[in-house]
Amino acid sequence: MKLLLLEPDEYYHQQFTSHMSRHFDIIPVKTSRAAKAMLAKNKPDMVVMDLLLEDGASFGVLEDLRRAHANAAMPVVVFSRIDNLEDIEQVLSMGVSGYFVKGKDTINDVHNLLLSLHHS
Repeated sequence: MKLLLLEPDEYYHQQFTSHMSRHFDIIPVKTSRAAKAMLAKNKPDMVVMDLLLEDGASFGVLEDLRRAHANAAMPVVVFSRIDNLEDIEQVLSMGVSGYFVKGKDTINDVHNLLLSLHHS
């Protein structure tokens, strides 16, 4: 099962890989540009993404995922430091499968949701 990890921080790349590599083939990218290029070549089964990216275009990636018919049903989970209620509501309205806040929620929480989405 392919998991696109759109995360600018190398620490989280390592954490996700160590926690999830048994269940997922993790494809780490750090920018929205790299994510869009990867999505054009491969179709992951799921996406975990941060909203705070180096190139600042995370909402654009999410919109592209939802706009493309082939990706419309793909589970997307957000794991970000953004805990502003308005931003969270906007992202949830875009059809994400879950929203987790770094520092409040854990990678294990994200992992458990991904496993339940995979088995549903």
